[in-house]
Amino acid sequence: MRPFITVIIKPTLECNIDCKHCYHTPEERSSEKMSLETIDRLFRMLSQEYESVWFIWHGGEPLLMQFGFFKSVISLQERYFGKGTRRVGNTIQTNGILLDRKLIDLCKEKMINIGVSFEGTYNDVLREKSSTVREKIEYLSNKQRIFSVSSTISAETASKQKEIYEGFKADKAAVSFAPVIPAGCAACGDMVPDADEYIRSSIECYDEWLFDKDTEIPLIPHYLYILNALGDPQESDCAHSSCLTKWICVYPNGDLYPCGKGCPQEFKMGNIHSVEKISDAFLTEGFGRMISGAVERRNKCKEECALYSYCNGGCSIDAYYETGLENNGGDSCRIFKEVFGHVLSSVEEIIETRPDLTKYNKFVRDAVMGKLINPKVTGQ
Repeated sequence: MRPFITVIIKPTLECNIDCKHCYHTPEERSSEKMSLETIDRLFRMLSQEYESVWFIWHGGEPLLMQFGFFKSVISLQERYFGKGTRRVGNTIQTNGILLDRKLIDLCKEKMINIGVSFEGTYNDVLREKSSTVREKIEYLSNKQRIFSVSSTISAETASKQKEIYEGFKADKAAVSFAPVIPAGCAACGDMVPDADEYIRSSIECYDEWLFDKDTEIPLIPHYLYILNALGDPQESDCAHSSCLTKWICVYPNGDLYPCGKGCPQEFKMGNIHSVEKISDAFLTEGFGRMISGAVERRNKCKEECALYSYCNGGCSIDAYYETGLENNGGDSCRIFKEVFGHVLSSVEEIIETRPDLTKYNKFVRDAVMGKLINPKVTGQ
C-alpha cells in the first residue's frame, strides 16, 4: 500500500458569505452537493490503496452540508478505516459562522480539528459577519481547544501581521498566515499584498514570536520553517514540499484536481466515478500537464536558487497564477526566499552559538533541543 495522502474534499462550492479573495468566482459556486455515494466510493478506494489519509473538508463553506452529513461521513470512515484507528484524521476548514455546540462536541469526540478562516480585528477587510465568528472563537478558546485559525493577508493588512498575531496570542489560538494570491475573485482588484511590505511585516512578526517566552501558540508558517531549517520538513507545509501525488482535491460532483486552490480545468484529473484506483488519477493528461510544468520550473530553481532543497520549487498553483506554471520568481517565491532566509539565518545562529535557550519561546526551544540531542542526517 502507498503510505499517505492528503485529500481535500469540497462537498459544496456554495457559501454563506462572499469573501473578496475567494479562489472560486460567483459563477463557479454551483448548488450541487456531494452525495454520500461519492463519499462511500472515495473512502473505499482510499482505504484499499493508502495506509493513512488526512481529510480536509473545504469549500465553499463545508458546514452548509449540516450535521447529519458529517455524522454519516464519520460512520463511513469508521467502516472503511476502522473505529478509533490512526489511519485517518480530519480538519474542517470553515468561516465559522455555522459552528454550533452540537458540531463542536462531535469534533471533540472524534478528534476533528476545526480550522477557522478569520483575520481578527481586520476580518471585515475580506469577510463578513465578524462579530458572529468572534463569538465562536471565544467559545472554542475558552471551552474546547480543538481549533486553529487561518488568516489571509491582503494588501490592506500586509503591515499588520504582528498586531494580528498578538490578538490571537491573547485568545491562545494557533494562527497561520498566507498572502492573497491573484486567483478567482482576487484576480481583479487590489487585494494582493505588496511583496516587500508582506516580507517586512512577516519578519517583524517572526522576530516578536521568536523571543516571546510567554506565547502558547505556534506561528505558522514560521514554525514549519524552523523545522525545515532543522532538517525536519513537514508534509503539512504543502507549498514548500513535493506535494504532487501526495495531495488530491475532490469537487462536489467527484471531479479530481491536484490542489484545492481553484485549479483550472486544464489540470482536471478525471472523476472519482471514472477511475478504478486513486493512483489512476495521477496518470491522466491533466495531471501530466501539472507535473511537466512543475518539473520545468523546478529545474530552473535548482540552477538558480540555494534554497531549492528547502522549498522544492514552491507551490505550482501559486506559480501558475503569478508567473506561469513553468516559471519562478513571482511574489510567493520572493516572499519565501526572504522570510525563510531570515528564519534559516536565525536557526543557524542558534545552533552555532548555543545561546541561553530560555530567551526563546517554548516551540523554538523544543525544536532546537531535539536537534541538538538527536541530530539527524538529512539531504539538506
